[in-house]
Amino acid sequence: MKPVFSNTFNVTHNKGKAEVALSFAHVYTEHKFSMKQGALTDVSAQVVDEVSSVLLNRDGFIALAKLLNNVCSDWGVDLNQ
Repeated sequence: MKPVFSNTFNVTHNKGKAEVALSFAHVYTEHKFSMKQGALTDVSAQVVDEVSSVLLNRDGFIALAKLLNNVCSDWGVDLNQ
């Protein structure tokens, strides 16, 4: 089942094409239990389900950066620290 929210993201920059890709994913630990020699064993593994990805051109990325900068300013966050 595809998740409906993201708890992590990745930013990829392609210098030659002036593109930025934002990928959003849901990362969680999946547990599988099994009986082995009368003992219950938990085998866990990290699972990554992609939620979505967004491809931005140079102008779109600049607009997003300005928006995020304004939000940080409204929150009183100094990005230069």
